[in-house]
Amino acid sequence: MLPACDQTESSEPHARELPAANEAVANYARSFEGRGDLTDDSQPISPDQVLSTFSFPEDLELDLLAAEPLVEQPVEINFDHRGRLWVVQYGQYPYPAGLKITGYDYHLRAQFDKVPLPPPEGAVGDDKITLLEDTDGDGVYDKTTDAITGLNIATAVTWGRGKIWVLNPPYLLAYPDPDGDGFPDGDPEVKLRGFGLEDTHAVANSLRWGPDGWLYGAQGSTTTANISSSVTKNVKFSGQGIWRYHPETEIFELFAEGGGNTFHLEIDDKGRIYSGHNGGEARGQYYKQGAYYPKNWGKHGPLTNPYSFGYLDHMGLEGERLRFTHAFLRYGGSSLPERYDDALIAINPLHNFIQVSHFTPMGSTFKTVDQERLLTSTDHWFRPVDIKAGPDGGVYLADWYDSRLTHVDPRDTWHRASGRVYRLIKKGAEPEKTPDFSRLSNEELIAMLHHSNRWMRQQALRQFGDRRDTSVFAPLRSLLGEERGQIALEALWALHLSGGFAEKTAIKALSHVDPFVRMWAVRLLGDQKQVTVELSSVLIALAQRESHPEVRSQLACSAKRLTDEQAMPIIRALIETEDQPEDPNNPLLIWWALESKAETSRKAIIQLFSTPEIWDKPIVREVLLSRLMQRYIMAGGPENRRTATELLKKAPSAEAARPLLNGLTEGLRGQSLADLPPELTAIVTQYRSQLGENILSLTLRRGDEQALEQVVLRMKDPQIALNEQLEYVKIAGEVDLPGLIPILLDLVQNNSTSPALRQAALQSLSRYVDQSIEQVADWYPDRLRADRDVRNAAQDLLISRPEWAELLLQKIQQSRQIAAEDLPREKVQQLLLFEDEAIRQAVRQIWPDILPLSPEEKNSAIIHFRDIIKNGPSGQPEVGKALFARSCASCHQLFGQGGHIGPDLTGYERKNLDYLLLHIVDPNADIREGFVNYSLVTRDGRHLSGVLEDNSGNRVRLRTLSGTTHVFSDDQISSLQAVPVSLMPERLLDSLTEQQVRDLFSYLMGG
Repeated sequence: MLPACDQTESSEPHARELPAANEAVANYARSFEGRGDLTDDSQPISPDQVLSTFSFPEDLELDLLAAEPLVEQPVEINFDHRGRLWVVQYGQYPYPAGLKITGYDYHLRAQFDKVPLPPPEGAVGDDKITLLEDTDGDGVYDKTTDAITGLNIATAVTWGRGKIWVLNPPYLLAYPDPDGDGFPDGDPEVKLRGFGLEDTHAVANSLRWGPDGWLYGAQGSTTTANISSSVTKNVKFSGQGIWRYHPETEIFELFAEGGGNTFHLEIDDKGRIYSGHNGGEARGQYYKQGAYYPKNWGKHGPLTNPYSFGYLDHMGLEGERLRFTHAFLRYGGSSLPERYDDALIAINPLHNFIQVSHFTPMGSTFKTVDQERLLTSTDHWFRPVDIKAGPDGGVYLADWYDSRLTHVDPRDTWHRASGRVYRLIKKGAEPEKTPDFSRLSNEELIAMLHHSNRWMRQQALRQFGDRRDTSVFAPLRSLLGEERGQIALEALWALHLSGGFAEKTAIKALSHVDPFVRMWAVRLLGDQKQVTVELSSVLIALAQRESHPEVRSQLACSAKRLTDEQAMPIIRALIETEDQPEDPNNPLLIWWALESKAETSRKAIIQLFSTPEIWDKPIVREVLLSRLMQRYIMAGGPENRRTATELLKKAPSAEAARPLLNGLTEGLRGQSLADLPPELTAIVTQYRSQLGENILSLTLRRGDEQALEQVVLRMKDPQIALNEQLEYVKIAGEVDLPGLIPILLDLVQNNSTSPALRQAALQSLSRYVDQSIEQVADWYPDRLRADRDVRNAAQDLLISRPEWAELLLQKIQQSRQIAAEDLPREKVQQLLLFEDEAIRQAVRQIWPDILPLSPEEKNSAIIHFRDIIKNGPSGQPEVGKALFARSCASCHQLFGQGGHIGPDLTGYERKNLDYLLLHIVDPNADIREGFVNYSLVTRDGRHLSGVLEDNSGNRVRLRTLSGTTHVFSDDQISSLQAVPVSLMPERLLDSLTEQQVRDLFSYLMGG
């Protein structure tokens, strides 16, 4: 047994009091009302009696293989290359050893005082990895041997490449195991670091070897990640997804993003990747390379690609929508009765049963159709948390065994001293003996590729990857050429793992009769990032003729990874041959491939749409055009706008241009056409005129009651164009139309509403004083946070009136549904402008650092940042450019790009470091004329602040921080005052690392 950490450095690893860093955290936990399946007064059923609580088909038998005290809190089970059963025991859950909780956010995610060190330096935890053995052959495990102890939030283990791989967030550890006995021969090496610990029921988990030689894993929904290996640096994502790591190249990738609370990973006969779902509307997700899937946007954050403009949904479900089946296997063990072959067998820990469903193809994906409950229990302590198919073809279950299941309670009331492992197998089955795969000859390994049990084949594949023996090339190439179906696919994988996936092999595989051999040949080539000229031609030809939907999926996924020169012909071929626009996956996969080349292959994209026939393709009309235009407009800048103009010029008719016009409207997000180049504006105006838009808006603007009635009917028409909807919504914000308030609220609360439309509806609602609008505060945490512009509009609405601001502050301070960090500092400053002491006091309590810096503090900050910039390593301007875009460009322009809230920085004294530091650290030192912050209060109590664009005649034009211009007549205004506080808040540099400060200033001072 090898301890994971120095046992002498234990920091009370068995203490179960909440590790609160302060009294506020302790009080919060003590007063928290838990939700879900909480600990109750019931008692566990003893292991010798528990089997009587289960029901299952008569031709199956259920074995209790292990129970407490041998197994406690099992979170994962796995089998090594000798067929031995290992258990990851999660005894440290829910709080990492050696850390203190400094706070909780609005979703009960913990913030800790530090990042734990990896073994052996870090604090000792109660997690361990244990070998279970049956010493007397009676089918019950009666001996345990701890291989690794003292782990601290460990969730998964696997073996391969001479190592034991342990997922112990924030780290992926590799223990040396050159003799392959499953027991470490030294301290671990950190291969990955940066997995989040905020919610230990959703940390990184589920290590699996893919048939491509990558090590795959999952991450749950309520943690963050900033992953680095020795090669890959700072891959950031928030929430759920599938990731992978290559043990030879040490490259890390986010394989696919989104899903449920991904705490499991399954790989089927064809190498497809799945995970279950913690909701009730689906059994799980089929993950495709580089694809995007749904999330709870408010809770888990947006997707990493701001131009994804859509996501692939979960596999459809026909059956009982009873949450949740977070883990399942696609059975390929060949030992259960035939009716279970290729079935989905899923655990439901909340309702104590095992569900069987069948896969039904739906184009390039599947839906699942429920068949039966394979196993049920009357014991509500039965909490299956992991499911695996074993070497014998049996279905193995790890049972957490506890009356409590919910994580929504910070108090550590887990039973902790219980856990079970079960096996379901065909009655009377006599499984074959499992060999030690590491001792098999190459010939025996090749023979194993024919085995009917997937587990056996997968173990053989792992050995090919471990050995990389060139002597297997010839027999494997013969199998690939002579066989069809599964054996050919296994041969392709084995060749690749052995290092034999050469150009000739790839060409042969791309023309193979089996579609999954073709699919995987495409996948493996795409992973190379660049291919030869000949292979490029073969891939293009395949894209032109391929009809199998899953092969087409992979062609689109791999095109994202290839060079522009090699990818664009493939993308073009997929578009030209896409005749299934209703496919659940492929249209968006093709869009994401095209989007990945949007700014690097402009000429090729314009050339693509120079062909009139392409505009008739349903995928072009319904999927690509609007998204492509939206992407260019949102990205902004002269080049993108020129490309947008060229796209419109290529439209063969006004009707053909309609999707582009919709995309342009969506991309503008409430901006005026005046912000666009004159040529683009002229073309848009011409097309809209030809399309006959719109007389009704003119009469609506005049307040005509009949027009209002017509608009209400039009807004309920599902065929109404986005442009027309936006027009009516904006008019409702300019003239009094209280009859449209219910329509506006419905648009805001409906998640299917276009983000541009939701943003506009929120902006228009701020005009009205109506109690029903208070609902926006309730919708904000989970419905309105995902999209940046919708989030900003909702914030602007809620801080515009004191009664709504109070609701917002309550959700931050009391119910903690909203994080304090959600509100930008400049909006916090706006809250202080209310002449309401209760609001001001709440603001100071929530944001104690909102008070202005003293002169001494400002001087110290200038000296501090000057020292960082002058005495540290050089900054990287390109990184600084991205920081500027994120932190500054919403207000300031530089080199022709950015907003107009603050001064254009291009012509300022940017070479003078002291000048820049003074105005960034102390933005109130010299507020430029024309950019003074004004506070405007309307007669009906609405508060706004921003830059005064115009104050002539009887009209005032005020441009707020969101970039929206509001026009008020004099008789609407109660007060208009200049505020001696800049719109730009203090402490902007405080959130940056030292290197980020250098990067930002290298960009600001360059050019």
